[in-house]
Parts: sequence; C-alpha cells; structure tokens
Amino acid sequence: MSKQISKDNKEYWENKLNGKYDDKIRAIESMHLAEIREKSDKNFGSFTKTLQVEKDLKAVDLAEKDYNSFFESIDKLLNAKKIKLRDASQKLETKLKDWSANRNWDNDNYSSSSQRIPSWDFDNKDTYSLTTDFYKFLESKCHEETEKAFYKTKKGEELNELAEAQDEAITLLHTDMIGTEVLKCISDIAKKSKIAISIPQPSIKQLSA
Repeated sequence: MSKQISKDNKEYWENKLNGKYDDKIRAIESMHLAEIREKSDKNFGSFTKTLQVEKDLKAVDLAEKDYNSFFESIDKLLNAKKIKLRDASQKLETKLKDWSANRNWDNDNYSSSSQRIPSWDFDNKDTYSLTTDFYKFLESKCHEETEKAFYKTKKGEELNELAEAQDEAITLLHTDMIGTEVLKCISDIAKKSKIAISIPQPSIKQLSA
C-alpha cells in the first residue's frame, strides 16, 4: 500500500526545492543587475525631478559647501551657517519622509545607511557630508523603484513564474497525496522551470512499499 511522504521527507524535499529555486532566481537576478543599474542611473535625473527635490538637493549642497569652506570662521558666522545647513537639511528630510509614505518606500532595511533618510544629528561636527548622504539615499530609492518596475515587465515574468512554480511545488509537499505522486509532480514542476531535480529510486520504492 502506498504511503504518504513522512514529515522528515517533506522537510528534506522542501529544503531541496527552496535551494534549487533560490539558486535559479539568484542566477537570473544577477543577469539583470547591470541592466537595472544602468536604467537606474538613467532614471535618476527624472526621478529627482518627479520628487521635486532638485532645488532642495542644490540648497543642501550649497549650504554644505559654504559651511565646510568656512568652518574655521568666527563662532557667530559658523553658527549662522550651521543653522542654515540644518534648516536646509531638515526641510529636505521632511520632504523625503512625506515621499516615503506616499511611494511606499521600504525604509526598514538598515543594513546600509543609504537605505535610511539622512537626518540632522550633527550639532557638534566641524564638516558635513549631508549632500552625499542625500544623494546616496535617493539613488537607492531610484534603484528600488526601477527594479520593481523592471520585474513587472516581460523580462521580469520569468522570476514571477519561478516564484509561482516554487510555491506550487512546496504546497504539494504538504498535501495528502500519495508520496510517489507528490515526488513525480514536483519533479514535473521543476522540469518546467528548467530545474533538474533527481529523485532517487530507493525513495520511490520506499514510499511504494
């Protein structure tokens, strides 16, 4: 009498399927990285225009250069320029926070400082690099939106199809189907995705015993 796949075997096949599909997805994403980066660089100018932050970036840049050039000036002049830079920075920070909510930006990834909206917290610094920080943040968001748009195109369909096939295969592992049927089905699904998964004959014989 045929047996269902055991819990241990389900975990084994689920891990194997996930590994195979994740490798395939990473390989395809790697193929598109250069194209996405190129598109992102080309989109950056229109991206900042859409967000209407060019004047703000320029204001921060000018204020920052002005401050960094005269940071050794007398305290009164230095403090006045610091306030000017702080105000320009905080104005842009507020604007980007509004855009972040409006455009559903993912700001929870703190693996890189470029994923966070730059914030004024440098009252005691002598020189600043806020312009660079703002540009890095905007470049990362431009790339993020470009990437999302890219994978909605025909070229991105392959990854969506792989994700759906992967989900279908994993779901089958947790059904009440006969074990041999499950292994055959996930093998067929993987084959359609051009992923080779070999099912050892002993596994089939054991499930059929």
